[in-house]
Amino acid sequence: MYDNVKKAAVKAVMATNPVNILYGTVENAKPLEIRVHEKLKLTEEFLDIAEHLTRHERIISVDYENPKTWPDSVIGDTAKDTSSSEGYSKYNLKYAKMIFENGLKKGDKVVLLRVQGGHRFLVIDRYKRGEEVWSYQ
Repeated sequence: MYDNVKKAAVKAVMATNPVNILYGTVENAKPLEIRVHEKLKLTEEFLDIAEHLTRHERIISVDYENPKTWPDSVIGDTAKDTSSSEGYSKYNLKYAKMIFENGLKKGDKVVLLRVQGGHRFLVIDRYKRGEEVWSYQ
Protein backbone atom coordinates (compact mmCIF):
# COMPACT_ATOMS: atom_id res chain seq x y z
CA MET A 1 0.00 0.00 0.00
CA TYR A 2 2.87 2.38 0.82
CA ASP A 3 4.31 1.90 -2.69
CA ASN A 4 0.94 2.68 -4.28
CA VAL A 5 0.60 5.90 -2.27
CA LYS A 6 4.17 6.85 -3.18
CA LYS A 7 3.52 6.22 -6.90
CA ALA A 8 0.28 8.22 -6.76
CA ALA A 9 2.09 11.16 -5.11
CA VAL A 10 4.83 11.14 -7.75
CA LYS A 11 2.23 11.05 -10.54
CA ALA A 12 0.33 13.95 -8.95
CA VAL A 13 3.46 16.12 -8.79
CA MET A 14 4.44 15.24 -12.36
CA ALA A 15 0.94 16.03 -13.59
CA THR A 16 1.22 19.61 -12.32
CA ASN A 17 4.48 20.19 -14.25
CA PRO A 18 5.89 22.62 -11.68
CA VAL A 19 8.88 23.48 -13.90
CA ASN A 20 10.28 22.06 -17.13
CA ILE A 21 13.75 22.79 -18.50
CA LEU A 22 13.86 23.57 -22.22
CA TYR A 23 16.57 24.54 -24.69
CA GLY A 24 16.07 27.02 -27.48
CA THR A 25 17.78 29.19 -30.08
CA VAL A 26 17.24 32.91 -30.53
CA GLU A 27 15.82 33.40 -34.03
CA ASN A 28 15.33 37.15 -33.76
CA ALA A 29 16.62 39.66 -31.20
CA LYS A 30 14.12 42.47 -31.72
CA PRO A 31 11.33 41.60 -31.41
CA LEU A 32 12.61 38.64 -29.39
CA GLU A 33 11.73 35.19 -30.77
CA ILE A 34 13.11 31.90 -29.46
CA ARG A 35 12.67 28.59 -31.27
CA VAL A 36 12.34 25.63 -28.88
CA HIS A 37 11.50 23.05 -31.55
CA GLU A 38 9.93 23.07 -35.01
CA LYS A 39 6.40 23.47 -33.64
CA LEU A 40 7.16 25.93 -30.82
CA LYS A 41 8.43 29.46 -31.39
CA LEU A 42 8.11 31.75 -28.37
CA THR A 43 7.58 35.48 -28.80
CA GLU A 44 8.43 38.17 -26.27
CA GLU A 45 4.95 38.31 -24.72
CA PHE A 46 5.54 34.78 -23.32
CA LEU A 47 9.13 35.39 -22.17
CA ASP A 48 10.78 36.72 -19.03
CA ILE A 49 14.52 37.32 -19.35
CA ALA A 50 17.11 37.09 -16.57
CA GLU A 51 18.65 40.53 -16.09
CA HIS A 52 22.21 39.42 -16.94
CA LEU A 53 20.97 38.61 -20.47
CA THR A 54 19.80 42.19 -21.00
CA ARG A 55 21.41 45.60 -21.25
CA HIS A 56 21.93 46.60 -17.61
CA GLU A 57 24.12 48.67 -15.31
CA ARG A 58 26.25 47.69 -12.33
CA ILE A 59 28.42 49.63 -9.92
CA ILE A 60 31.87 48.02 -9.75
CA SER A 61 35.24 48.39 -8.05
CA VAL A 62 38.53 47.40 -9.69
CA ASP A 63 41.75 46.39 -7.95
CA TYR A 64 44.47 45.87 -10.55
CA GLU A 65 47.98 44.60 -9.92
CA ASN A 66 50.72 44.01 -12.49
CA PRO A 67 52.54 41.67 -12.64
CA LYS A 68 50.17 39.02 -11.42
CA THR A 69 49.58 35.50 -12.67
CA TRP A 70 46.10 33.98 -12.57
CA PRO A 71 46.41 30.19 -12.30
CA ASP A 72 44.26 27.87 -14.39
CA SER A 73 42.40 26.85 -11.21
CA VAL A 74 40.97 30.40 -11.12
CA ILE A 75 40.67 31.20 -14.83
CA GLY A 76 39.55 27.78 -16.05
CA ASP A 77 41.75 27.05 -19.06
CA THR A 78 45.43 28.14 -18.94
CA ALA A 79 47.29 30.50 -16.62
CA LYS A 80 47.19 34.17 -17.63
CA ASP A 81 49.48 37.09 -16.75
CA THR A 82 48.07 40.56 -16.24
CA SER A 83 49.16 43.32 -18.57
CA SER A 84 48.66 47.06 -18.83
CA SER A 85 48.95 49.15 -21.97
CA GLU A 86 49.28 52.24 -19.74
CA GLY A 87 52.16 50.80 -17.70
CA TYR A 88 50.26 50.65 -14.41
CA SER A 89 51.71 48.44 -11.72
CA LYS A 90 48.76 48.99 -9.34
CA TYR A 91 45.41 50.59 -9.98
CA ASN A 92 42.36 50.98 -7.76
CA LEU A 93 38.98 52.28 -8.92
CA LYS A 94 35.96 52.42 -6.61
CA TYR A 95 32.28 52.80 -7.49
CA ALA A 96 32.54 53.02 -11.25
CA LYS A 97 29.42 52.45 -13.33
CA MET A 98 29.70 49.67 -15.89
CA ILE A 99 27.07 49.11 -18.57
CA PHE A 100 26.73 45.54 -19.86
CA GLU A 101 25.54 45.47 -23.46
CA ASN A 102 25.42 41.71 -24.02
CA GLY A 103 21.72 41.20 -24.64
CA LEU A 104 20.42 38.17 -26.49
CA LYS A 105 21.27 38.02 -30.18
CA LYS A 106 20.32 35.86 -33.14
CA GLY A 107 21.88 32.40 -32.90
CA ASP A 108 22.33 32.38 -29.12
CA LYS A 109 21.51 29.03 -27.54
CA VAL A 110 19.50 29.51 -24.34
CA VAL A 111 18.14 27.56 -21.38
CA LEU A 112 14.52 28.23 -20.45
CA LEU A 113 12.30 27.22 -17.57
CA ARG A 114 8.64 26.66 -18.36
CA VAL A 115 6.65 28.00 -15.45
CA GLN A 116 3.77 25.94 -14.09
CA GLY A 117 0.80 26.20 -16.43
CA GLY A 118 3.05 26.57 -19.47
CA HIS A 119 2.16 30.15 -20.47
CA ARG A 120 5.34 31.89 -19.22
CA PHE A 121 8.94 30.97 -19.93
CA LEU A 122 11.97 32.28 -18.04
CA VAL A 123 15.18 32.55 -20.08
CA ILE A 124 17.82 31.85 -17.44
CA ASP A 125 21.08 31.75 -19.40
CA ARG A 126 22.99 31.14 -22.59
CA TYR A 127 24.75 27.81 -22.97
CA LYS A 128 27.42 26.12 -25.05
CA ARG A 129 27.92 22.46 -25.78
CA GLY A 130 30.85 20.89 -23.92
CA GLU A 131 33.17 20.82 -26.93
CA GLU A 132 32.54 24.55 -27.58
CA VAL A 133 33.36 25.81 -24.07
CA TRP A 134 36.81 27.20 -24.85
CA SER A 135 36.18 28.36 -28.42
CA TYR A 136 35.65 32.06 -29.11
CA GLN A 137 34.48 33.84 -32.20
